[in-house]
Amino acid sequence: MRRGLATLFNNLSPRGPVPPLHNEVKMANILVIEDDSSLRDTLRIHLSSAGYSVRVAADAAEAIRTILNGTPDLILSDVSLPYMDGFELLDVLRRDDSTRSIPVILLTGLVDDDNYVKGIRLGATAYLTKPVLRDELLKTIAGALRSAGKKQD
Repeated sequence: MRRGLATLFNNLSPRGPVPPLHNEVKMANILVIEDDSSLRDTLRIHLSSAGYSVRVAADAAEAIRTILNGTPDLILSDVSLPYMDGFELLDVLRRDDSTRSIPVILLTGLVDDDNYVKGIRLGATAYLTKPVLRDELLKTIAGALRSAGKKQD
């Protein structure tokens, strides 16, 4: 049934075909942290259509609550968040034993080298700039999950 839906989506999608679902990342649980509601919804739709289980949060506090209710396999976080930015959240996650190994991909409009270096030094798995192409995002997520050994049976 899922392959039938993917085929239907591929035929309807103006952005081209959805990458095939791979067993090693199928149904991985991704937490999207983005304060822009339309981008958050777009990311949720793209990731869900690619076979991921997606939870969303609008800020770091909501993200931490969500993580406490179930550790995600990967976190995709905006850097410019209200109250606590993505860098601060990443630092908190890397200091905690229960979240230290979760791959974190930072997604941001901050394109300068200093912010890129800061994200990588804090332990970001990847640093993508907005606007990000859907295929680039999906490839980065799949690679991060493979590198972290995150598999779903």
